[in-house]
Amino acid sequence: MIPSKRTYLLLILGIAIALLLATVFNQQISLISTLVFDGIVLGLALWDGKRVKPNRVKVTRTPLQRLSIGRDNLIVLSVESRNQVARILIKDYYPLEFAVSTPTITATLDRNSNKELTYTVHPAKRGQFHWGDIHVRQLSPWGLVWDDWKIPGSQNVAVYPDLVTLRSLSIRLTLENTGTMRRS
Repeated sequence: MIPSKRTYLLLILGIAIALLLATVFNQQISLISTLVFDGIVLGLALWDGKRVKPNRVKVTRTPLQRLSIGRDNLIVLSVESRNQVARILIKDYYPLEFAVSTPTITATLDRNSNKELTYTVHPAKRGQFHWGDIHVRQLSPWGLVWDDWKIPGSQNVAVYPDLVTLRSLSIRLTLENTGTMRRS
């Protein structure tokens, strides 16, 4: 579990309340009230974080086929939510040699819904590349903590020359050559 901005803001609010109480009452009352307030905030954050685990989203990556050099290759992640609204951050560990359209995907899913999230990768050279796991963070219902976990999904992916572009280039060159031959 990772505390969210809301948790940090509540803890800072506890300090502000302590400063206000220190001006009205003595410092000991201020300190005790701050500790009680921060303890309540941390207790609620722990309880809120435990409510995420049974309702974690299910994320699967569409099996990767051969990728093409020099063009955008679409990657599809299917996300399925459970009994609560899910606010998620997804980091798919693509090969570092690839240019990517969206390094971190954010989404909000309604309860019991499915969503396909997409991004593109642009390989610059051919070869075999290792694709890593999927890293997911899901915000708790009250927004106090992020639940953080990895989904196994590592695999090797082959990158080949773009056959569609090569074919269209071949046709265009053939047409240009036949036009040149007719003029001669």
